[in-house]
Amino acid sequence: MRYLQALGNAAVFQSLRNTALTVTGALCTVGGLVADVLQPIAPFAGYLFYLSLAALIVLFIVYRRGKEDLLGAVAFAAVASAVFGLIVLLQSSEDSREVGIVATAVPAVAGLQERLGIIDARLDSISADTQSLKESARRLESNSEQVLRTLEEMRERFAGDGLVADPSSPEEFYRNARLQELAGNYSAARQSYLAYFNFELPLLDPHLRFVDFLKVQEGTAGARETYAMVMAGREEGIPAYVRLLLLPPAQRLAGLEQYAQAHPEFAPVYYHLSLEYSALRLGTQSLADMRAEREQLQAFLAADEAGGLLRHLIDQSLARQWREDAAARLAALEARQPLLDNPVSVSWMVNNAGYTGTITIAEPAREVLWSTRDSEPTSTGESGRTDPRTGQPAPKLFFSLPRNQRDTTVEISYRDVRGELRGPFTFPFEGKRESADANRRILESTANSWVSFRDYDGQRLLYFSHLMTYRGSIKTIRYGLNSEVPNKSYRFPPWRKAGLAPIDANTPLYIKVPKSTRYVTVQLTYKDGEQSAVQRFDR
Repeated sequence: MRYLQALGNAAVFQSLRNTALTVTGALCTVGGLVADVLQPIAPFAGYLFYLSLAALIVLFIVYRRGKEDLLGAVAFAAVASAVFGLIVLLQSSEDSREVGIVATAVPAVAGLQERLGIIDARLDSISADTQSLKESARRLESNSEQVLRTLEEMRERFAGDGLVADPSSPEEFYRNARLQELAGNYSAARQSYLAYFNFELPLLDPHLRFVDFLKVQEGTAGARETYAMVMAGREEGIPAYVRLLLLPPAQRLAGLEQYAQAHPEFAPVYYHLSLEYSALRLGTQSLADMRAEREQLQAFLAADEAGGLLRHLIDQSLARQWREDAAARLAALEARQPLLDNPVSVSWMVNNAGYTGTITIAEPAREVLWSTRDSEPTSTGESGRTDPRTGQPAPKLFFSLPRNQRDTTVEISYRDVRGELRGPFTFPFEGKRESADANRRILESTANSWVSFRDYDGQRLLYFSHLMTYRGSIKTIRYGLNSEVPNKSYRFPPWRKAGLAPIDANTPLYIKVPKSTRYVTVQLTYKDGEQSAVQRFDR
């Protein structure tokens, strides 16, 4: 009976211990989650972890020295340190370290933090570092006229050497911020930037430098959040403009365009808009992007000429950098002016079946469409290869017209790398003229094959068969035997129709020449009156 009673007591003790541990774990978990929600104010979970760990160590040492009644306290401290340690470990990511793991995973908790003022308390702690500087720092008026009166003086002091030991003016804080940043003293640089912003001057470059500084330290998303906190309550002027630069690409472009319309004299907005269309930002540009970039660069240089740049900057080296970059990019774009204005061309080849139009486009195209005056647009189709510039299937760049095609108008359209339809670009088609032009291009590209010698049946023959095939573009043929100057005419029946000239029994293909003929010179006069260069053919 005593044995059974002992077993019963042991079971009760085990049940009570399990219950105590469960309650302890639950209480510590709740406490840890509360500490996690309060993370923006201070790292309370870390404090609780170190406190419970220290208590565990002390209690365990005392327990080992014979205080067996402390076993429950040791268990409680062990559970607490395990729970709080797990929460601290989960808070190790960048986002969780700032607002806690629960707020990171559950947006509603983040909203609760804001409603309870926890985030506001964090902002207060950030601004507290520089609050003492505000009254002593407000030495200048924040309006533009005051800034313009002192800007040259500010630039001179900003351009000095070395750190200012006891800064009191905005340019001295800005100068210190730049030097501290370059030296890697990021904490001091941040404090100097914050001190500068207390003056609330309408100057752009300190804000741009600060944002670049934040991007390196915190990434773009972190820079956006921190800049918004630092500039809280300043919804107009330079802070409003810099906020646009931190938006995602599509929103940034739309915001900058609206800002340019509202502030046409503000030169920096045109420079930043030009970057939105540049190859640096886009990678692969369409011609429309190039035109937009050129337009914004021209607007930037014009606004700069009118004084819309320097009045917004302290650091003149930034103005020089922007001007040099804008001039270089604009020069490169203006060199492509003909292609920007006329990006599509069509050349024709003639064969017995009709005409083949070869299309040249000055930018990558996803699709090409063509039509005549009497037909609907038709895609040229895919070429079966991939364009390495776009990673997309490359379109065919040719189409055909029948031999009996009447004079008409051909229209070419295409979709650029953005998928936008460009065109139509219009080209007149005249069969006879296109045949003459095509034949002339062939003759000029095969000038070493115009004539050829052949010894046959004891005679020396000079063949003109190649010229006869393309005589539709030729008005006269002059040749000279052993003479540098062509002085004889080769007579042939003219061909006034479109296409290649037929070779029949009435077409003279050769003449007999003396066996003493060592070479012949040939010159063509085309139907438009132009003459070819004299070509020499040796036997």
